[in-house]
Amino acid sequence: MRCNIIKIFTLFLALSHFSTVAEDLEFSGYVRVIGGYLDEERAKYKGYDDNVNFEPASLMGLQADYYLNEQWSVTGQVVARAGNSSPSKTSGLEWLYVTYRPIDTLQVKVGKLRAPFFAMSDFSNVGFAYPWVNLPQQVYDTFMFDTFNGIDVIYKLAMDKFDVSIEGYFGEETGEIEIGNNVTSFEANNLMGLIGKFNFDNFEFRAAKYNTDLNLQINALRQLYTQLNQLGFEKSANSIETHGSAYAEQVSIFYDNLDYFLRAEWVKIKTDLSFVPEIQSYYLTAGFNYKHFTYHLTFGDSDVKIGTPVDEIDPSLDKLAMNYQYIFNTSEPDALQTWTIGARWDFMDRLALKVEFSKLVGGKGPNSFFTLEEGADFDRQANLYLIGLDWVF
Repeated sequence: MRCNIIKIFTLFLALSHFSTVAEDLEFSGYVRVIGGYLDEERAKYKGYDDNVNFEPASLMGLQADYYLNEQWSVTGQVVARAGNSSPSKTSGLEWLYVTYRPIDTLQVKVGKLRAPFFAMSDFSNVGFAYPWVNLPQQVYDTFMFDTFNGIDVIYKLAMDKFDVSIEGYFGEETGEIEIGNNVTSFEANNLMGLIGKFNFDNFEFRAAKYNTDLNLQINALRQLYTQLNQLGFEKSANSIETHGSAYAEQVSIFYDNLDYFLRAEWVKIKTDLSFVPEIQSYYLTAGFNYKHFTYHLTFGDSDVKIGTPVDEIDPSLDKLAMNYQYIFNTSEPDALQTWTIGARWDFMDRLALKVEFSKLVGGKGPNSFFTLEEGADFDRQANLYLIGLDWVF
């Protein structure tokens, strides 16, 4: 993967030279080098373990914008990742879309787009744009996917004392997501969302709601579903249905006066599928800026709920009952609270060095968002140390 990053950087240098000739073509990019260490040998957290590891979050992105005229433009972005921290975070084409601006207050984008599920989704890969080493993972590292194919429309209204924007989008997406400890292919059809944003003075308020038709491609589960139906256990079969609706709600409030800042964001994700966890997460951040330094403190909390398995399978069919129960056991409820303290130093133009310490306190669930060695005796508590270098160009 390091070779891929070098290739993209070399390509950027070549294209930058070309852009001096093509005035309507602009290039930009970003680099993240993130190292982490978890002081626990019996578990992993988001790809980090008891060895210093730079793979989970290190990446490089290159973006090209071509302006056809004042109304039309084309944007593409590719990303090379040092490692794949989740099934939805892979190297390759991140987005590719056409933008149409018929008037100053209206913007329409069509193509492969960033899914605007959260307040900072649009620039979540660009670490230079926020104070943390990684965005609060209770909210930003759920099983939601990062991109979709479709259309996005934004209408903005700027007044003397406040700004308002309304955003709506529609589309679809396919790929892989991680649910509990399981990785599965999925199809999301009729994905639609509505976002409202209100800016007043130094405040920003955002509220959003999304829904989609979700279809999980789990062959073993489909086979079990058919078997349960054939044996007359319809309630049990319906409880492992792999097709249904998914819903998400998000609310955030940000305050920033350049000297200090406060941020809070809450999200709730649920589906019609009994074995898919319902997630409710939030974080609270306070921080201040002093010269070239930024200091911050964040508390994050995440709770997961899951449906209850149906008790109707004949006890004599012990293997069938065990396979059915296993579906719910691998997605049992988890909970995790995190305290994070960090600092950022903007020591050069467009270059920032960051450090963070996080105290991870898991609940009584089987994993509490950790990845455990089989049979590991682990109390679900650990410390995570991160250091990062962010660069934009």
